[in-house]
Amino acid sequence: MTFAGFSLNIAVSKVIAENAVTGRHSEKKILSVAVAIGLAVSAATILLALAILKPLIVYGLKQENAFFPLLASVFFLPLIALNNVFRGYFNGKNRMATSAYATLVEQVSRIACAFLLLYLFLSRGLIIAVTLAVLAMGGGEIVSLAFILWKMRKERPRPNASTAPPTNALLKVAIPTTASRLVGTFTYFLEPIVYTAALTLVGFGPGEILRRYSAITAYGIPLITLCSFVSTSIATVVIPSISKSRALGNDRMVNYYIKKSCLLSLVPGILISVLITAYGRDYMLLIYGTETGSVYAEKLGGLFILFYLHAPLAAVMQAVGRARVLFRVSLITSVIKLGLIFGLAFIPRVAHDSLIAALLVNTYLSTAWIYFYLKNNFKFRFSFAEILNVLILTALTISTHIILKAGFSNYLLNTVLLALMFFIYCKALKITRFDYK
Repeated sequence: MTFAGFSLNIAVSKVIAENAVTGRHSEKKILSVAVAIGLAVSAATILLALAILKPLIVYGLKQENAFFPLLASVFFLPLIALNNVFRGYFNGKNRMATSAYATLVEQVSRIACAFLLLYLFLSRGLIIAVTLAVLAMGGGEIVSLAFILWKMRKERPRPNASTAPPTNALLKVAIPTTASRLVGTFTYFLEPIVYTAALTLVGFGPGEILRRYSAITAYGIPLITLCSFVSTSIATVVIPSISKSRALGNDRMVNYYIKKSCLLSLVPGILISVLITAYGRDYMLLIYGTETGSVYAEKLGGLFILFYLHAPLAAVMQAVGRARVLFRVSLITSVIKLGLIFGLAFIPRVAHDSLIAALLVNTYLSTAWIYFYLKNNFKFRFSFAEILNVLILTALTISTHIILKAGFSNYLLNTVLLALMFFIYCKALKITRFDYK
């Protein structure tokens, strides 16, 4: 899916935003070339997947039951590419609402399709049920594409007398960004293989390994990163804004967007981290109906706060034309992560927790690397008042949580009250104000 999408949402968004300043390409040509690239890459991906899927599942994952679910995912890859192109167009025009509505329509349709198909066919067996759940993803993509094409019918992409082909401009962004994402997704693919191999050598059985892995990846991490849509949204918004500022040669505005994207991602992360650490078990029971993995949320939820900075900082790197540097960072940190997953498993006090420990180290290492790279190249800095306000906000949030927890036993009530107080603190400290400084 990563390769088939070919990062065209980012590439088209960046090129469209820059083109609004330079007028170098025809917008119609940008769209047509992007669609052609997307369809060609997704076709190649389908052929590759059909060729290697069986041996990867049998000899790599050692889960033959996964064949049909993964095979089902292959056939909607072109839809992903087309959705990426048109969403990138609207993002590049700074019309994020259209892209957001398309994503919302996709998710609602996907959930509805999955619910209906599982309800009808769950009695036919687990393999058929999971395969149909995967096909429901394709249903979501179809509905989303239909929605965004309906929006496109009112669009009039600007023609341009210039004959400059946009192919190089698109590929210059798409190739290194996709390579960086492929490193991440391939690492994610290797994680269970490395984790299984290490714990097998330590002496864990297959059932115990599967239980531990599921506790981390199916419950713990999804709960910890439940509100990652905040940072992802900021990352989507910041790309066209920074791309346009760079095209105008306005580095002061670039620095402004970098600072604001960091603050607007970090500030919600403070509230989320406090709540997950305090009520991880309660949220796990509420959302998933199980306590499995809640120990990871309660013990490590607060430490993943830098996770919320990673997506916006990576987006900034792409917007300023540093996608190749981002690829190198991703490659090096991914190799380190796999090494830690394997190596830490042989430390008795870590053992089966090696996976989440490696994920935490990888988050800190990659985020800090990107942050200091941008800081060294663009010389932005946060004022003493901004740093102090963030520290005060953190202290007030933790203190308010302690007081509320002592006074009320209902975690949902405490969540609402803490969120309201947090909003008041942000307004009083003026951390998220948008004035240009």
